[in-house]
Amino acid sequence: MLCGNGYGQNLIQAKNLFTSLFGNPSGSVMYISPASLILLGDHTHYNDGILISASIDKYWICIIKKRKDSEINLAGDESDVIAKMRLENLNAEDGGKFRLIKGLVQILKEDGLLSGGFDCVLAANVPECVGLGSSASQQVGFLNALRKAFSLKIDDEKLLNIVRRNELNLIGKISNLAHHYTIQYGKENRLSFIDLRTNEHKTISLDSTEYSLVICDSGEKIIEPQKICAERIEECEVGVKGLRLYIWGIKNLRDVELDFLIKHVHMLPGRIFSRVLYNVKERSRAQTGLKFLRKKSIDEFGRLITESHKNLSDDYDLSNEQSDFLVGESLKIDGVIGAKLISCSPSRSTFHVVKNETLDFFKYKMNESFKNYFNRDLKIFTVNLTGGIKKISQKEI
Repeated sequence: MLCGNGYGQNLIQAKNLFTSLFGNPSGSVMYISPASLILLGDHTHYNDGILISASIDKYWICIIKKRKDSEINLAGDESDVIAKMRLENLNAEDGGKFRLIKGLVQILKEDGLLSGGFDCVLAANVPECVGLGSSASQQVGFLNALRKAFSLKIDDEKLLNIVRRNELNLIGKISNLAHHYTIQYGKENRLSFIDLRTNEHKTISLDSTEYSLVICDSGEKIIEPQKICAERIEECEVGVKGLRLYIWGIKNLRDVELDFLIKHVHMLPGRIFSRVLYNVKERSRAQTGLKFLRKKSIDEFGRLITESHKNLSDDYDLSNEQSDFLVGESLKIDGVIGAKLISCSPSRSTFHVVKNETLDFFKYKMNESFKNYFNRDLKIFTVNLTGGIKKISQKEI
């Protein structure tokens, strides 16, 4: 079903690692942070977009204990190697696996919010192909844990603003606020709806007992995925500049209606028009998707997800043979109501909304079809809806 947890064993392992590296975890703060998956509204976020997303039961775990000096020790779950640094000479631009975490600490230091060091273990069971929904989870989880450990005087809004600033500094405009809202405010058995123009964010009830989300990772790596997404942002910005010659006073593509765009198909170069067309259609799809969810029309919602994939493939040029194959093959299987690629992923991957009664057959059939066609196995992950970020007590472990 579309609801679950699935972090217990990983939490125990993370606590054991903390103990082996830093000693007694008594007095430490522990948070689990779900990954986020965008269902509709991909790539509208840099045009005041509308998005529907899910917090899923794949997590980042963060354990932090405050130190009495300025030393900072960061450790990941895959090894006992510790990144050591001091708060006074921290450099977030030096790369490495903790680059985003160091960026957050740098902002807190510059804002005068952090003055001491800490020991920290960061662990995850999130599939790499989730992409931005994973890195956002890591940052939101870390910042919530640090806030608690140091009793920082920042509310949720300021916390998410710091994550946003950090991403704009280090990965640019592909930073997606919808991930941050979904991770911070997600609720059990509910999807998240975010309007980035009005800053409205709410959750939408979903009967999650009948369906599951299944992620299929082809293993085909994408060369510089963030660069590709950045190119789409630039192309949309060119489109906005061109449209301003015809529509006075528009801020971005949020102000462009589909019927107007279609009537003026020749006013933009072909490639730019295609990028704009995707963006305008996707915003409309997200609005329609919200209506279907309110009416409990999950089949119609699934149809919009598949339409979104086709639009991403044909007009936004983000798909390829593997992604199109996975979507196309899945739709041949009874019980699949929608499928699309995962945007801004480091590998060619897709997600699928599947009826639970056909879940086992779906996974078997997809792997068989993929292996027969591409001569390699498919990585398959079943994920479920879950709530947002959560503090874990020592007693719960």
